Amino acid sequence: MELSRHEFDNLRAYIHKLCGLNIQADKQYLILQRLEPLLKEFNCDSFAALHKLLTEQPTPELHQKTIAAITTNETSFFRDGHPFDAFKNQLLPKLGEEIKERKRNTKSGAPPKIRIWSAAASTGQEAYSLAILIREFAHSHQYLGISQDDFSILATDISAEALTRATAGKYNEIDMGRGLTPQQKQKYFIQGDRCWIINDDIRKMVEFRKMNLADRFGLMTTFDCIFCRNVLIYFDESTKRAIADRFYSTLSDFGTLILGSAENLYNVSDKFESTMLGDTIVYKKIILEK
Repeated sequence: MELSRHEFDNLRAYIHKLCGLNIQADKQYLILQRLEPLLKEFNCDSFAALHKLLTEQPTPELHQKTIAAITTNETSFFRDGHPFDAFKNQLLPKLGEEIKERKRNTKSGAPPKIRIWSAAASTGQEAYSLAILIREFAHSHQYLGISQDDFSILATDISAEALTRATAGKYNEIDMGRGLTPQQKQKYFIQGDRCWIINDDIRKMVEFRKMNLADRFGLMTTFDCIFCRNVLIYFDESTKRAIADRFYSTLSDFGTLILGSAENLYNVSDKFESTMLGDTIVYKKIILEK
């Protein structure tokens, strides 16, 4: 099926309006490859007909399938390695100290749990990787009164289809072969019928919720650590700035923001300062004077 320049421009403008994603002008092939299967599914004889359907007769199903088709959902357990090393070796010990401090000072009004947000969580591997590390940390520090119940993980994504897979916690052999050690595979998963299923002890640590980062967050809490990796690159500059401002408001004063290796906040926000934790750049809030 051919995709004219006019059809491409109309569709990428609609996608930006729908979910905030910015399809670059040279990515015509992306629209062609990702949306062509929808033509047959929704009885459209051209991309122009699909655009007309989206604008004149949109349905929740059509919106969700368009979003699912255009979003990458590329992820794996412990993806890129070093951000999870930084979380395990530098951040978790500090978060453990914060837990003990909160328990000693219950009158401070601080939330009792350490709250972690996996933004754009896709099919759940990032959130479950964090849960595994927290589980192992809590087990090795239980003599200090720290347990996995002292942590909560919120995992969000724009794609309902991805969240359905994440909530099910079922992964095929290809998924399981990317990032997990044999020990983690045997300890934290149960082998099912042609899939592996995350065990309930890890699953219950994560709450999955649908969210579009381009919209106002509406979260009634703050987070001590936010992972938002390999996502901002898909938004235009004004949307990046708005998301960074919302992260600033949502992050606790001592909290940490972790982006993808190809992302940064330079020329996006002056409200954060960057520092290195091993091979990982992390961002801390600059506390503004009131």
